[in-house]
Amino acid sequence: MRRLPPLVADVSRWCLPMADASADALTSLLLLGNTTAVCQALADALAMDPPLVLWTVCVADGRAGFRPGSVDELVGWLAEHGLEVLCWEAAPEASPEAAEIAQPPPEAKGYADQVAARLELADLARRLAGQQPAASPELAFLLGLLDGPCDWLPTADASSSATSSADGLAEQRLAGLPQWLVHLDDLPEAVAVRLAGDVLAGEVQPPQSVEIYLQACRDRAAEGRRRWLAPVAGAGRWLPLLAARMARLSALENRFDEILEAEKLEAMAEFAAGAGHEINNPLTVIAGRAQLFLREEQDPERRRALALMNTQAKRVYEMIADMMLFARPPQPEPELLDVVELIDRVVADLASQAARQETTLCRTGDDGPLQLEVDGAQLTVALRAMCQNALEAIGREGRIEVGARRRELGVEIHIADNGPGIPPEERRHLFDPYYSARQAGRGLGLGLSKAWRIVTNHGGRIEVVSEPGQGATFAITLPG
Repeated sequence: MRRLPPLVADVSRWCLPMADASADALTSLLLLGNTTAVCQALADALAMDPPLVLWTVCVADGRAGFRPGSVDELVGWLAEHGLEVLCWEAAPEASPEAAEIAQPPPEAKGYADQVAARLELADLARRLAGQQPAASPELAFLLGLLDGPCDWLPTADASSSATSSADGLAEQRLAGLPQWLVHLDDLPEAVAVRLAGDVLAGEVQPPQSVEIYLQACRDRAAEGRRRWLAPVAGAGRWLPLLAARMARLSALENRFDEILEAEKLEAMAEFAAGAGHEINNPLTVIAGRAQLFLREEQDPERRRALALMNTQAKRVYEMIADMMLFARPPQPEPELLDVVELIDRVVADLASQAARQETTLCRTGDDGPLQLEVDGAQLTVALRAMCQNALEAIGREGRIEVGARRRELGVEIHIADNGPGIPPEERRHLFDPYYSARQAGRGLGLGLSKAWRIVTNHGGRIEVVSEPGQGATFAITLPG
């Protein structure tokens, strides 16, 4: 028998027991993923493991306010979120000694008796609920497994239980439970559970229609007790360690593209800074000599050639200045601004260009005010560059929507268009300086690169969702 990750409420912690069969099913979930066979094995495990059912219900309620209507719904939630919630505080080291740290405790048989009692109660409650048109047998079975939840939370950890009165400890137990489980009121399924409890206690004569099932319920409960206590070779041996490593792997996979893109652009910024300094010196000599010759030259054709040389040198200088700005941008000077108002100004500035392209450029979403501390000038440059990019991608007769909304940890600004979309092979180059999927010489520059630089300097990020032929959505998330 193993222990589940602790349930925590205020200063109290409870570590519920877990059967080897359940540990084996959870190990399969982490290794094989959310497959039909794994979910079936997980459903069989939960149906025989009331403490695991209680633990999953508490975690699902605390994380997402999820309230299941059956064991199957609970299995679906755990199969989807298992990697997130199976987090032990200290995973064992990979050593032979660590394999032996989780031996069945002396109280295992006491837990097994409680398991048998819940299984018998749940089975009978399901049958009783099946005779009531308004009741769900599957919910009654789930509530039967969850009956008397505080019995699984006998004491908090030593630091808190030593100083807690009996009443205080009872309050701590209730605080650790979902409120819907504490206040079931007169749900028909809860009534069926109470009736089943009275029948099993001998306080109420069972209906004739279920009396013949009583022995079958007892037999299944006894079998469930045996299975709950039965050791499974290797079950759960490395489960905490496996869960920790799988969670780290999942986090790395989810953030790999983001980290790779950030590191690549940082490397390009370093290159731009170094190259800019090296190129500026000979460029200054070329431009200076061209101006000197221009002052002394009288021939019109040669003057035009020297003037063109000077102009092109200045163009290169401006390009390098842009690269230097990308490499070493000024730090933002934030002030409290209405992001919606800022978006309205950008949309108004680009309205005439959009009209020439017969493209609709509009703001959607919240009307504001949506206040955030940002550098208004820099954020305007970023939004303008991204809207300009969308206009160039669409060409003519398209639609671009720009909007903002409040998120839990900040503000999200989105720029969505119905253009041709972004092919996968071009997606990784989107924020590269001077990269363009369009014909060489058209649209090349630092527009999206500067936008990325400005947003990351504000502590934000840019995410892109696009499929070829289905437009593109750029989402800017800014903290605050």
